[in-house]
Amino acid sequence: MAAAMQQPARSDWIPPSGRFLLAIGFWLAFLAWVRPLTLPDEGRYAGVAWDMLRSGSHMVPLLDGMPYFHKPPLYYWLTELSFTVFGVHPWAARLPSLLASWAAIAGLYAFVRRYRDAASATLTALVLATVPFFYGGSQFANLDMLVAGMITLCVLAAADTVLRVERGEAYRWMSLAAAALAGLAVLAKGLIGLVLPGAILFVWLVWSRRWRGLGALVWPPALLVFAVVAVPWFALMQIRYPGFYDYFFVYQHFQRFAASGFNNAQPFWFYLPVVVGLSLPWSLWGGGILRKAFWAEGPQRDLRRLALIWFVVVVGFFSLPNSKLVGYVLPALPPLAFLLAEVIVAAARQKSDVLTPRLVRICVAVGAGICVLAIGIAAHSARGSAGPLAAQIRSLAQPADTFVSLHTYPFDLALYAKAPNPTWVVDDWLNPEVPVRDNWRKELYDAAKFEPQVGKQVLISADEFHARLCAAPDGARYWVWGTKSDAGSYRALAGLEPAANSVKYVIWQVVSDAAFKQRACGGTPKAGS
Repeated sequence: MAAAMQQPARSDWIPPSGRFLLAIGFWLAFLAWVRPLTLPDEGRYAGVAWDMLRSGSHMVPLLDGMPYFHKPPLYYWLTELSFTVFGVHPWAARLPSLLASWAAIAGLYAFVRRYRDAASATLTALVLATVPFFYGGSQFANLDMLVAGMITLCVLAAADTVLRVERGEAYRWMSLAAAALAGLAVLAKGLIGLVLPGAILFVWLVWSRRWRGLGALVWPPALLVFAVVAVPWFALMQIRYPGFYDYFFVYQHFQRFAASGFNNAQPFWFYLPVVVGLSLPWSLWGGGILRKAFWAEGPQRDLRRLALIWFVVVVGFFSLPNSKLVGYVLPALPPLAFLLAEVIVAAARQKSDVLTPRLVRICVAVGAGICVLAIGIAAHSARGSAGPLAAQIRSLAQPADTFVSLHTYPFDLALYAKAPNPTWVVDDWLNPEVPVRDNWRKELYDAAKFEPQVGKQVLISADEFHARLCAAPDGARYWVWGTKSDAGSYRALAGLEPAANSVKYVIWQVVSDAAFKQRACGGTPKAGS
């Protein structure tokens, strides 16, 4: 392997790019089906996509039938399409993340192969694909890997544009691609889709004094392409919901970024140990990045500087707010993989080096093993999924049935049960803590502001729940999700045998017929229920 790295054109070490990238794609995807949706995040985002598909609301993201504007729609659109083509399954909800991670690796491989060599490109792809942090993100149904993939492709396309300008090669089509990818990144997760690649590229261009490259990126057709991709959905939402801009941009972006009262508070340095620890064993090579010789003059220094800027901007940006989630820094992993691969390739090209190729094979094996082990542990330890209970009642549920949830909101229940209508969520919605505390209640409460009439239908009190059951036409059927202790708090559930059981949760079937009304409708629920 050392000799192969010294002669990167040798076909016995460098795999044909098509087969190699297909193998990477298979590796990323082959365990995506083994575990249920993780709560709350996977259940929430996949559930929104299901709600849009169920209702035909393809433009407006819906959480329990109400507009959900925490994030833009790209993930939901892709997941809707995946559900339509492949059916409603957890792995189908993860397909957008899988495709985004594969596209990021393929784009990085192509870029490094063009501007460095095949050995660096191949090793960069192997490192990134077997970093446990990246592998886990590729199999997680949320927005983080999708925006990471779009940011990665945007930065690579923009850097390729700049380097093409320097070489006197055609560049305009690549500039337009970078603009479109920036627009998709904004549709994936909001303004960071523009801010992060913009900051990375601006610092790189200033540091390397590539002023002509800046003009190639912001020429009018590129700006037009960005606007055509990114702007229409936001404008349509503001027209339909006049408070959208204030909620999405002012509150969800700026106030949440600057505030300290949200969940997941972590210290400023939080991400460095996270990245190092979740990138083992490859991060053990990181010491080579700190060596002065690594940054010596040469054709490789410019791309290494770009990767360093990219990594520092992403980690630094997300270290600023008080609230931090692990997945936010996924866009920092592609440049880190390139830098680590550069360290390894440089070491392997030393004439006397016979150890590095063996260590690389060990790192690939250990990294892949950690990836598989982590997925297995996640599958074995999954808790709280509505899937097992929903499977017990799915064949019994009918299109006119109503699902009800008591004092909680199982984000994945409607998806697993293929519930045809929004779920009634029974709770004390007049409690002044509801709009203040950052949890599932606030998410539903905020969504109801955009469609108050729908909110009144689905966010109900215990008294309203009881009244609706008693006023329902004979034969109306309800599937009620709660804990076993709820049977003693609701007269409607008294004496009923659960239709489905798990360790913590229960589903009861309530049929509002004459016998039920005689038994349960002579009064009101117990106090506090």
